[in-house]
Amino acid sequence: MQWLKSTSRRLKIWLGASFFEASGADFYDTFVLTAPSGAEVGRVRKQIPAGPEAYFLRGEVGSHVISTSIGKIGIGICAENYYCFAASQFLKDSADFIVMPHSSPDMSNGGGLPSPPGTHLASWYAKKLGIPVAMVNKVGRSYKPPPNEINGVFPGRSAIVDSDGTVLQSMDEKEGIGIAEITLDPARKTHADQVCTGVGTAELTVGGAAGAAAVADEYARAKKSYDSNPVRKAKALSVSDKP
Repeated sequence: MQWLKSTSRRLKIWLGASFFEASGADFYDTFVLTAPSGAEVGRVRKQIPAGPEAYFLRGEVGSHVISTSIGKIGIGICAENYYCFAASQFLKDSADFIVMPHSSPDMSNGGGLPSPPGTHLASWYAKKLGIPVAMVNKVGRSYKPPPNEINGVFPGRSAIVDSDGTVLQSMDEKEGIGIAEITLDPARKTHADQVCTGVGTAELTVGGAAGAAAVADEYARAKKSYDSNPVRKAKALSVSDKP
């Protein structure tokens, strides 16, 4: 938080980042936005931890749209962009711009699912809502040695798509800084009655119905483990700045 605030103030920029937050007896996946003044203007906690993430952090229901002097900024944290609640809230609250921070690996080399984020994810939201979208994902290897081997790769595919669906920046598998001039034009908003129904967004679901069911099953088991884990509670309390 200190870094976000001081960097925003020093460079006179809006700056957002997500991190592993300890609050009381819980951990959260939290995104914070800071203003050029150095002030915190909004905080969003991931609502639905992705499958096994629920072993380590709690989800929290809350607004995913931050009102600022430059417009309403929608925040979709990684996997929750594939749930209907996110797209529906952005539509309902008339978001002007969407930011999607990801830490999403391609696990197909280890027998898991490939990673879908990329230009098509940003494009889907931009076309459905008529607003600009910035999707950001990590680049590099995701590896853990045996016996608990993880063999994956973060594919990047970061992209910036304008409110008319034009792809302004596509990073593919490269690291770097993506820069684009977006158009915040309320006239481009679709003002649709709805953009999706149900729990998951069918057009974006990874692995189809079977993949969605596997994720839901893992999430249920992980949440039960989290809730009954005294070690997690003690660790959170030991580093939290709140009672």
